Amino acid sequence: MSSSSRRAFLRTGALGAAAGLAVACTQPAPQSAAPTAPPSAGTAAPAPAPTSAPAAAAQPQPAAAQPTVAQPQPSSAQTQPQAPAAGQRALVVLQLSGGHDGLNAVIPYGDGLYYQLRPQIGIPADKVLHLDDQIGLHPNLTSFKSLYDQGQLAILQGVGYPNPNRSHFRSMEIWHSARPDGPSPDQGWLGAFMSEMYKVGDSPFECVNFGTSVPQALRTQQAPVAALQDTTSFQFLVDRRLPSMKEPLLKTFGQVATKPARKSPATDMVARNWDATTTGVSALSAVSEKYQPKAQYPNNPLAKTLQQVAQMLSSDLGTRVVYLQLGGFDTHANEKPQHATLMTQMADSLAAFQADLDGHGLSDNVVTMLFSEFGRRVKENGSQGTDHGAAGPMFVIGKAVRGGVYGDYPKLNDLDDGDLKFGIDFRSVYATVLDGWFNASSPEVLGGNFPTLNFLAA
Repeated sequence: MSSSSRRAFLRTGALGAAAGLAVACTQPAPQSAAPTAPPSAGTAAPAPAPTSAPAAAAQPQPAAAQPTVAQPQPSSAQTQPQAPAAGQRALVVLQLSGGHDGLNAVIPYGDGLYYQLRPQIGIPADKVLHLDDQIGLHPNLTSFKSLYDQGQLAILQGVGYPNPNRSHFRSMEIWHSARPDGPSPDQGWLGAFMSEMYKVGDSPFECVNFGTSVPQALRTQQAPVAALQDTTSFQFLVDRRLPSMKEPLLKTFGQVATKPARKSPATDMVARNWDATTTGVSALSAVSEKYQPKAQYPNNPLAKTLQQVAQMLSSDLGTRVVYLQLGGFDTHANEKPQHATLMTQMADSLAAFQADLDGHGLSDNVVTMLFSEFGRRVKENGSQGTDHGAAGPMFVIGKAVRGGVYGDYPKLNDLDDGDLKFGIDFRSVYATVLDGWFNASSPEVLGGNFPTLNFLAA
């Protein structure tokens, strides 16, 4: 192969497709780290049971969770969602980047202090989608209200961590690493999980990020992470003028990739997984041809990405973890219209995704979790916006979810320097997903024992 042809081949993206699977492995080796004083199973307070449940779904009140791996049985004999085998399960994580104003998403309309502190941006009580006589959802979250009424939406109130940090970068680092104290390890919490699960030769699409790079949450040296911008563009390409050269170029590149002249964690990963990569890229290229949507998606970027996630999950690529982001939540000014648009985009896109999964018979096998690096301050600022805060709600969606509201709403008259106090440690949410959904060992991944919650089926 001539040097010019090789340069054209590399320039057009073949190396990028393979190296994209190993991008997370270019980081330094992770150091052993644990929280300075993680709560232990013997001392941590039990995680909260739902404080309210959707009336239409008639969800029972499960017993309070104990700080153990096993999920407690619901107290009612009424039919509960049945969990599929752990090997069939997938987790979709949606990061709400910028700091989501959860106070205007899950609204304490029954507390007059809310309107005193937010005279301009507060949501009128008659517009709120009431969940009970105290709290309700933003009026643009009608799709979430429908999921809630079906028992497929868990709302976790007041999620955060001790000594909150209001820096986007540091707080996101804390959420990604699950290490609020001390230096952050190079391995993320989902990367640590994947390093326990992945075996050489497994699907290169077990862990996928939709974006141009791999977030810290997915980083590990022990498993590949595919970084996709679009399922249709993740493929080996050659110069359009040389279509007949694709196969010989791939063969030559495979020989080079499997025996690199200079070794590094990235090249070692490519060498070990070249056959799985070529097979995976071929399988992914056929995804769009086989997939037929079972729901009508809105016309927005998040919906487009979620539709591609549904394509992957319905195509038997072995995907366990999918990570994606929705930005725009840093609402320092003119928040009300901006936040309303984000609420519509978020809820309607996820509702379509859930309906699509249901149409493909996958809704029992997929749980979607939403988080943000922090909430916003309780009092609005002078620009009709809000500044960086602390605790906020998380949302968990799926047929295997026990719908309801979990935890007490943070008190507006008992704040932490103007911010909501957290009541649920986010690591308890992670532990619930790891232990209850994947049957993994959360202490090994999180570096400590954290009480689990009851929002997933046993």
